Amino acid sequence: MGMKASKPFSTAARGDTIDWSDIKDRIDLAAVATALLGTPPGRRGERGRRLWWSCPFHEDPNPSFAVDPVKRSWKCYGCSERGDAADLVMRLNHFTFLEAAAYLAGKPTPSGKPATKPAKAPERPPEQASGLLLPDALALVESAAVRLWTPEGLAALEYLQRRGLTAETIRQARLGWTPGVMIPIDDGARYWRVSGITLSWHDGDRVALVKIRRLGEFKGSKYIEAYRDKPALYPTPEAVRPGKPLVVVEGEFDALLLGQALGDLAAVLTLGSASSKPEAPILMRLLAASPWFVATDNDPAGDLAAKEWPARAIRVRPPAPCKDWTEAHQYGINLRRWWTDRLKGIEAPALSTWDELAARRWGPAIGDPTPGIIIDQPNQPEETIS
Repeated sequence: MGMKASKPFSTAARGDTIDWSDIKDRIDLAAVATALLGTPPGRRGERGRRLWWSCPFHEDPNPSFAVDPVKRSWKCYGCSERGDAADLVMRLNHFTFLEAAAYLAGKPTPSGKPATKPAKAPERPPEQASGLLLPDALALVESAAVRLWTPEGLAALEYLQRRGLTAETIRQARLGWTPGVMIPIDDGARYWRVSGITLSWHDGDRVALVKIRRLGEFKGSKYIEAYRDKPALYPTPEAVRPGKPLVVVEGEFDALLLGQALGDLAAVLTLGSASSKPEAPILMRLLAASPWFVATDNDPAGDLAAKEWPARAIRVRPPAPCKDWTEAHQYGINLRRWWTDRLKGIEAPALSTWDELAARRWGPAIGDPTPGIIIDQPNQPEETIS
């Protein structure tokens, strides 16, 4: 790697000068690498930050040349070459440092030597998918959906059923179970084995996101991303119906449960978490629906998430004492009836009707035709009080 200049230097006979210390932190390394190497075939690492190419300095059938746009550095994990934007230009174009700096500044090189690529401001690379390769992500979704209904997936299936999801909903959502999949992490040089319930987001025929909900004892996050490619809404933006109400909840399982309960009453979607903000492209895809209800969790994080939505969105909290819609279901609330009242404008729908309460009651009630008889629990033998 060449020595870096720390003061202004001349780049041409007419006296143009470049201060390397002034421009080095403004260079878009991702754009420079794309201009020199072409469109990157992959993006992975922390939050999909790093771009990956096959290394131009050695035979590299599996991309091992990584560019980190944030750190403004590149490294090949195959041959260990590394450097910054100037080093990359010097290596690929056989430039001196002065010539590379001139190229990066968009000025003529001191020697007039042509570059491999035109010395112009390169375009930024397009967003690329991160995590697993697409064929591997598709195979994971397919195999996990089959495995869920085998003895191996029994615990996961019981978990989903406890959350109130029916077999039809589980199959339509293509939920699955994986005993373990290797997911690339950090700089792509390491992999993490993750097991759990698979959830796949779709945008038309395109898989946009694959997440794994871990079960049992573990450290760290409950949800691990296995694949990401510009996700927007779960289960799919196509669920939006023109002129129909829209209900936005906090997580995927609540979206499935409430969508199952509401049916044709409203579309139910999620951005994935309380921290996900409704960006302009997403809001544009929701404009056909009306009215909007933001039904995130009944806690400070849910309230904060609701404030990110436009004023037209009506805040609806899960009824106390429930934190979310799964808890409301488990509490015994008829979600379809509750939301039918809420969609009609009733601010605080009744949690239960008299008929629903009677069906759940234990013991005698007013007007009981057999007073003195205690029913300990439904469908149990009666016991006479002496």
